[in-house]
Amino acid sequence: MNALRTLPILNRPSRPASPAPPGPTTQVTTSTATGHPSQPSGAADPRTRARSLSRQITDKVAGLQINQAPNGAGAVVTISPSQPIGAKKGTSPPGSRPTTPWAAAAPLPPAAVHSDVAAPQGGYMDVLGLRLNESVNKACLGVDFKAKKGFRKGAGWNVGESVVKELPYPPSDAYLIRAVLRTAVRSLSIYATRLESLLLPALTDASFGSPLNLTAHSPSASPLNPVQHFAVSVAHAAWETCEVLEQTLETGKWPKFVSETLRPVMDKLDLVVGKVNQPILLGLKRDLVASISRTEGTSPPGGKVVGLASIPAPTGPNVPVSRENSMQPSSRLVKEVSGGGHPRSLAIPTCLQHFAARVDGARKALEYVAAPCADDGEGWITGVVVAVVWKGMCIISEKDLTAPGGRPPSPGSVSKALHNLSKEKDGHAPTATTHYGAAGLGGVTAKLTNGLSILPSRSASRPPSPPRSKLDGMTHALMSFEALVKRLANGLVQPPNSTPPSDPHATEHLAREALHEALEALTSFRLASAAMGGPHGPARILGSLRRVRDDIDDESEEALDDALEDLPAVVLFAVLHRQANAALSHIRITDEKLGLVELRLKTPAEVYGWSRAEFEKQVLSGFGAAEEWGRRVAVVLKGEVERVLGELGRVVAHEHEGNEGGKEGGKVSKETKEAGDWVRALGVAAEARAGIKVVGA
Repeated sequence: MNALRTLPILNRPSRPASPAPPGPTTQVTTSTATGHPSQPSGAADPRTRARSLSRQITDKVAGLQINQAPNGAGAVVTISPSQPIGAKKGTSPPGSRPTTPWAAAAPLPPAAVHSDVAAPQGGYMDVLGLRLNESVNKACLGVDFKAKKGFRKGAGWNVGESVVKELPYPPSDAYLIRAVLRTAVRSLSIYATRLESLLLPALTDASFGSPLNLTAHSPSASPLNPVQHFAVSVAHAAWETCEVLEQTLETGKWPKFVSETLRPVMDKLDLVVGKVNQPILLGLKRDLVASISRTEGTSPPGGKVVGLASIPAPTGPNVPVSRENSMQPSSRLVKEVSGGGHPRSLAIPTCLQHFAARVDGARKALEYVAAPCADDGEGWITGVVVAVVWKGMCIISEKDLTAPGGRPPSPGSVSKALHNLSKEKDGHAPTATTHYGAAGLGGVTAKLTNGLSILPSRSASRPPSPPRSKLDGMTHALMSFEALVKRLANGLVQPPNSTPPSDPHATEHLAREALHEALEALTSFRLASAAMGGPHGPARILGSLRRVRDDIDDESEEALDDALEDLPAVVLFAVLHRQANAALSHIRITDEKLGLVELRLKTPAEVYGWSRAEFEKQVLSGFGAAEEWGRRVAVVLKGEVERVLGELGRVVAHEHEGNEGGKEGGKVSKETKEAGDWVRALGVAAEARAGIKVVGA
């Protein structure tokens, strides 16, 4: 309130300074209209005889009157100190001298005007300043940190529009524009100072740095606390005012000095926005990235899923959906597919439970903090979502998500497993309680009492269970992750338009292009993973990579070829590296003469001698860093691929010779062939994506 009271004092109309009243020992010297100074009344003339003291006093009093020029113009008055008259200086009696007139009493000559547009008078600038200050006061009216009452929506727009409305259009005189700018900058500086003073108690409050509540149970609960809400309202007011000024300058109609004058104030407003939005969005991004890294357990611990349990399956190539969005998220974990269809909804795997529980809360935070800020907000949202997409792709490409027990078993698999258990080779049923943990049961515990009680009584009359989804663990995780990311970002960032490169405003929407490319990379990863886990996966991937290397078109595999070409090279190398090592681990080496203890490709981090954390910091920090490191990673993998291909050649030669002349001699095992295809696919990928020629691939 003290700042509100000081505004009229700071912008009070200026008034001329009053001259000091004449002292008792002053002498008035006038000049005539001809410009020659007249003789002072009290000066002694050597040609005149001495006069009496009374006559001198009379002449002195008469000389105090201001003479008028013949033309009626006021004479120029010059006041100079004088020596006391008489032998003794005494105080003048009251009323002996007239009061010194105000300087404003004398009429001033009119100012010369050298242009067609006269410069604005001081009164107009004062009224303009009062008008702008009034708009600032209205915007800040009622804002109180203690009551947690923030700025009204659109308050910043009103301040910016009031400034733009007062600016003269460029055809006006430059001196007029500069004068109005100086007045507007003073009001904007007061506005920026007011915002900083209101924001200071919020930033110093301990609750401002608290993590966002992204796992709220109530749908109406806000992820931001009251202090964060207040700070965001201040940031929005600053952004709105700065955006109005920015849009005005982008028209290009104003001289350069207008931008130079307004830019310091706009930088102050941007600083206010950055002090609030950057910490909140950075904390949100860290929370989401950390939740993706937690691939075990549920959120919160205890087995009960909080948030989403299932997600609509993403649409796209090779994923036909008969009724899109027909299965909304609910408590049921999975919807079984029909004989010839695909699931309309997917169970969220355990590795994404922590992330899924935070998606809705994160979207609310983005809608409140970033969405109202137009293009700038789209950039902030893109920064968060792209980091989440990249981290998810790295985690899924490196983790083995195909372990048994990742999903609940179907009734058919349980019945089949129990039926097989009843057919014991010894011919008698177990009499004690026995626990079986077969892979087909997925951790189901069966309590057996006799051989007949375990058979279902209506097994013959029941219809067969529908077939399970053929998605492997990585593809299932990618489909769920893609659906979760779209749930997080859909509608917050507009899709990119097909603008020509010559458009001068094409660079304004780089955030849209960046998010679109990140989602395309995620879709490409999902298509490539589905091909890897499908029938004849190694041979299909190897053939597609060879077509990409040789630039050969195949309409039937165009989607897969484009996916392998659009997928980031480092991610593609990581997936193929893991698939190759998994296939190499299945090769049985029984002859010690080969000198092969274990067939395995070293990781780039092992070759460099780095720790996993250091490799992630240097290479896997983002899309840009991965693109820069793609060729260097391919160079490292080149030596490993050539080494393992040589070892596989010895294994194949040994299998051709046969083991002790057995029937299997001359036939290469399926495991060895698949492992060779995966290793060669990694070598072909290094050449197709990075230009590194691998011998033997």
